[in-house]
Amino acid sequence: MLAFPKNILNKLPIHTFLFALFPVMFFFQFNFYELIFEDLIFPFFLSISITFLAWIILRKFIGSQRSGLILSLVIMCFINLGNISMFLSDNPNELSQFLGQVHILGSILLVLSIIGIIYFLKTRTLDDKTSISNVISMTIIGFLMFNITTISITAADDDSLLKFYDIPVQISGVEKKPNIYFIILDEYAGFIQLKNDFNFDNSNFKVELEKRDFFVSKESFSNYPSTSLSVPSMMSMMYFDFIPENLGKDSKNIKVVEKIINENIVMKIFQANGYKITTLDAGSGRISDTNLADVRLCNSIFDINPELRKNFAIVYVPIVGLRDIIFNEVIRDKLECSFSALIDFNEDPKNPDFVVAHLRFPHSPFIYDSLGNSVSINDMGDKNAYLEQLKFANKKTLEIIDSIQERSSENIIIIVSDHGYRYYINYENPTIDDYIRGFNNLATYYLPGEEKYETIALVNIFPTIFNSYLEINYEILDDRQIWHSPEKPFDHDDVRDLIMDYLKNSHE
Repeated sequence: MLAFPKNILNKLPIHTFLFALFPVMFFFQFNFYELIFEDLIFPFFLSISITFLAWIILRKFIGSQRSGLILSLVIMCFINLGNISMFLSDNPNELSQFLGQVHILGSILLVLSIIGIIYFLKTRTLDDKTSISNVISMTIIGFLMFNITTISITAADDDSLLKFYDIPVQISGVEKKPNIYFIILDEYAGFIQLKNDFNFDNSNFKVELEKRDFFVSKESFSNYPSTSLSVPSMMSMMYFDFIPENLGKDSKNIKVVEKIINENIVMKIFQANGYKITTLDAGSGRISDTNLADVRLCNSIFDINPELRKNFAIVYVPIVGLRDIIFNEVIRDKLECSFSALIDFNEDPKNPDFVVAHLRFPHSPFIYDSLGNSVSINDMGDKNAYLEQLKFANKKTLEIIDSIQERSSENIIIIVSDHGYRYYINYENPTIDDYIRGFNNLATYYLPGEEKYETIALVNIFPTIFNSYLEINYEILDDRQIWHSPEKPFDHDDVRDLIMDYLKNSHE
């Protein structure tokens, strides 16, 4: 540990600001492979700013040491209320379930905080308390930093695997290139899953799409059951077999595919062929952040990873209503911005447009009913809430399609989901129903002037577009369904045959 002069350890409330960093660093340690350091900058800044402002105000009335100790107590009690509540609620023990209720646990922590505050206000000499708190906080943060550094050092070199990603950029000789809209509806369940798990017939949506000359696949399946691999696979036109072969099946280093999507081959091909690339940030991850985009819409300099934002809200705002403002309303604003941007998009008169919108929709949080009215339902397993939001997704998708086709009947429109609705999946011991839930997705295409395809594997969407419309030649890969769990993203199992057998039996 670093050596500090004794008077600093005794007098300055260093612990207050170190404890303020604890929740973000703790979350980062356990999600190192899913996050980049830039995701932490805004949470760090916000945590320190709020803590510093509160300390400056309190110290005018009760002094530096007392205000620091009281803030540290409040931070450790109530900033971690959300995490403690989730931990206890996940325990099957009835007592833990009872104590895990926010109002029960909050009341207990409130009483403890009041007792602690009274103690600090009544105690005359606080040098030893300040010194002990400083040592404890530095030890905790030092331990977290050591763990994060160790993980970082032992992690494989991400860039070394990019050598396997060597698809060449081909140049088209076609002069008039079509505008292309690529819209991902996150976690939109396919027709089979909606019938099996929700008893919902989505054929009306299919009919409306077909009226607009869309091809709609009734039995489409994503290549991976997760956004983290499904979207990069589409944007790289390849499978990721080389990752477990080189990193091992137990690797969690999802940053490998983060680099691939940031330097994705699809955008490089469009860019080399004169396309203007526009991305829309609709609250669903990194595709909008790629350096290859010419224009980024609906983003903010204060944007952070959506899962980190959610955890940040849970940790710092245990009051559900205020948490909704931080998390749900951010998602709603981004979705509304993206809807408007797609409907009112100004196409470039000189260069063809490639527009990418990954919408966190109908994925939770459930913030719309079927008519588009605002609701707030945080239960990710609420089937009715999911179905209501999906119905609104149908309505809004048709509205977006109409606006794009009104601009030009020659515009290509690709609308897919990255996977199905996965809340009830048993990843470790999956059944065929779990495979259907993970893979069965929405896939619909408006391809003017081209043949109607029976189906297009997600990995083959862009090779098909490039070959058909730009008259260049990219390999069409076999359709595969590659299972993995969230805990082991590179422990892959190809279950294509099991799914095909299921479909065969269901048709008999």
